[in-house]
Amino acid sequence: MLKTTTTATFLCFVLATVVLMNPTSSTATYSPTSSASTDTFILAKCSPEKFSPGSAYETNLNSLLSSLVSSTVASRYNNLTVPSGTGTKSEPAVVYGLFQCSVDLDATSCSSCVSRATALVGNTCPNSYSVFLEMQSCLVRFDKSSFFGVQDKTEMLKKCGQPMGNNDQDALTRVSDVMGSLSSGSGSDRSGGNGDVRGMAQCMGDLSPAQCQDCLTDAIGRLSSDCGMSQGGYVYLSKCYARFSYGGSHARQTPTQTLTRNVVNEKSTWERGQSTTSQAMQC
Repeated sequence: MLKTTTTATFLCFVLATVVLMNPTSSTATYSPTSSASTDTFILAKCSPEKFSPGSAYETNLNSLLSSLVSSTVASRYNNLTVPSGTGTKSEPAVVYGLFQCSVDLDATSCSSCVSRATALVGNTCPNSYSVFLEMQSCLVRFDKSSFFGVQDKTEMLKKCGQPMGNNDQDALTRVSDVMGSLSSGSGSDRSGGNGDVRGMAQCMGDLSPAQCQDCLTDAIGRLSSDCGMSQGGYVYLSKCYARFSYGGSHARQTPTQTLTRNVVNEKSTWERGQSTTSQAMQC
């Protein structure tokens, strides 16, 4: 028995090492009904384009990230532009960035989540011009080009939980009701529940009401059609997300309990339709 366990552990170590050495891999083990902290890391997308250490862009980026954390005291969303310094076409200086927290977070929890996200940027996406970093209950994003107010429904991540089966008609009905309440809701932050099924949907604060509705309609539609028969699920688009869980509070649900790393290198504009490779690792 000891020999078998040791061999299995070694194989898991080798698999983890191989996957993490692949810089273009997306790695995660997701269970949409498991619980986790609000500042659990979910996803990072990093541009392959890199800025030079010590450049004006790096200085401005550090200033931006610090300012985003500071502004969590007053709001759950803010976007900033740091234009100091002189840049060139090949080495820009201006940084555009924002943060957003889930509407259920208080100021202290929001600040903690954003602080955690900004702290992960350097190790997760070193020197990348563009980063999209999603936590359980907050998001940090920055780019060398302005993305404020630009609609983008690129699918960043999607996962469905274990199937419920056709026998549990009551649970399926509750899921359907929650999906319906999210779809018929208004505003950029939506939540709903029926019994032990909870759902949440949110779009980024830089979108107009019409853009927000368009994005959430897409995200909720994908979630309902692809995960409506499951014990939970989520769909993260570039400018909005929708998720639901079966059991527990949706505010404390996470797609993963054993997440190792989910990092994807892409073009800084994250062009629509670009596919990403997902590899699941269970140890």
